[in-house]
Amino acid sequence: MLALLEDSGLPLPDEVEYGTHCVRFLWLDRKVAVVVDLDEEFGESDANGGHTREGITA
Repeated sequence: MLALLEDSGLPLPDEVEYGTHCVRFLWLDRKVAVVVDLDEEFGESDANGGHTREGITA
């Protein structure tokens, strides 16, 4: 994530918190957070705009 931000010219987070099941990237002055779930299973998302693994390319 940090390399992706840096390569894209985006600001690095003010804080990075390493949890048991996720990593949180925090930009305090912008009041923005990105949470990366470390769950090994990749299933459907219940959120608006949810997705499945099919059709996602890396």
